[in-house]
Amino acid sequence: MPSRKQRAARGGKRPKPARKGGAKVRARKKKAARPVAGRKPAKRKPAPKARPAPAAAAQPARARAENDQATPAAPMVSQAAAALAVKPPQDLAGYRLDERADGRNDSLGTFDVTVIGGGPGGSTLAALLAKQGRTVAVVERSEFPRFRIGESLLPFSIDIWEKTGVLPKIHQQGYCVKRGARFVIDETLEEECFWFRNGLDPNHPYAFQVQRGPFDKLLLDHARELGVAVFQPATATGWAVDAGGATLVTDRGSIRSQILCDVTGRWTFLSARQNQRRVHPAHRKITCYAHFTNVVRCEQDPNNIIIVRFGDTRMGWFWLIPFSDGTTSVGVVADATYYRQSGLTPHEFFWRSIQQSRSMAPRMRDAVACCDVLMEADFSYTSERQVGDRWLKVGDAGVFVDPIFSSGVFLSTKAAELAADAIGRAFAARDFREAMFLDYEHKIRQGTRVFWAFIDAFYNRDFLKQMVTSRRRPMLQSSITSLLAGDVFNDRNALITYLTGEGGAYADTEVKKLLG
Repeated sequence: MPSRKQRAARGGKRPKPARKGGAKVRARKKKAARPVAGRKPAKRKPAPKARPAPAAAAQPARARAENDQATPAAPMVSQAAAALAVKPPQDLAGYRLDERADGRNDSLGTFDVTVIGGGPGGSTLAALLAKQGRTVAVVERSEFPRFRIGESLLPFSIDIWEKTGVLPKIHQQGYCVKRGARFVIDETLEEECFWFRNGLDPNHPYAFQVQRGPFDKLLLDHARELGVAVFQPATATGWAVDAGGATLVTDRGSIRSQILCDVTGRWTFLSARQNQRRVHPAHRKITCYAHFTNVVRCEQDPNNIIIVRFGDTRMGWFWLIPFSDGTTSVGVVADATYYRQSGLTPHEFFWRSIQQSRSMAPRMRDAVACCDVLMEADFSYTSERQVGDRWLKVGDAGVFVDPIFSSGVFLSTKAAELAADAIGRAFAARDFREAMFLDYEHKIRQGTRVFWAFIDAFYNRDFLKQMVTSRRRPMLQSSITSLLAGDVFNDRNALITYLTGEGGAYADTEVKKLLG
């Protein structure tokens, strides 16, 4: 056997700390495979000693960003920073600047309906109208694919995409099939997984988790294949309605039609020009988010979304949305005032929130970011009017609610379906006055009221406790599951009356002021 001196001459034996470090890494990997939601905190080892992610999160933002940039960006995520740097004007002066820069009066044609915005709501509306035999023009200012969040879909959108004919194409993309949603109370680690098959309507058992860039392009391309004229990129700059029709002015020319539909999302093209956008005073949130690899997903089903509620209403919640390419969308939604008072950058705020979370820190300890953390404002709002003579607002262009229940794409596509029905009736009667669209507005306000009341209930500790213990009361769990699936017009769901009825437990007085 070599002597100690001979071993030292050859470089010595492997340092003892390195061998211990390897054992720690192996132990961490074994721990990561175990379920984390139900652990009792007293039995866990202290996070700083065993989990490198929080330590990395504590690095200065610049150092962390340099580490993230060394990782190849996932598809679409690399475009996010540039896309979000373009802020839509929310006042009339901003649009007047656009008009002065325009100067083009060329005609782009005459159609039955003009749709401003080619996202899921706009492309779905255009496709449904094309199925009716209408001529449709879509004006979209961005080139597709482009980055968006709002990546978790709801089962009650499936019927709508079946109507447009795009559903088989969606199935062919290999998206994660979302069968349910898991909700967690961060402070106690109490949790419940809601399976869509257990809703009041069992015929809507699944949805999808999608990266919105290619998904939105798929929907718009389908509308184009149905005969819809798509002007892209083209920016709407002005509009007018007269007795004979509606005119939309763009930076490429003008379009004449009988009806104009604003489906511009949070750009709120018409509401901004009409000064009708009204922000919900209690729902002023911000969102910090990114895409990651090496995230620990839902143990019951790795395709399910996870929602983690933390703190009181001045704080917020996390989302964790898996994709089929192995990446995961992770975000934190928090009260805007709480964020401003922190004095942190979006990057620092995100990682501090993760580090302080009992549920999310274990899931994110080995996560590798595909881009730096991005931020958006998530202020809920509505419009004073959703319809008028020859115009309608569809989806986020008319109303936006806290996205805690993944309602954004569903509300846009459902509004598109309702708008297409109303427009069909208007053409049948050759009557395009506001009165023809009032039933559409009523239904939009009805569905929005349900989601807003459900959101307020979620921020209430007592109702949240009922959610995570609802398996003891099967009817309550089925009722909650139906709302999570997007079944907001179900007369059999007593929970809707409980939430929104006169004197309902969570009827929102501010919503009553906003919606009438």
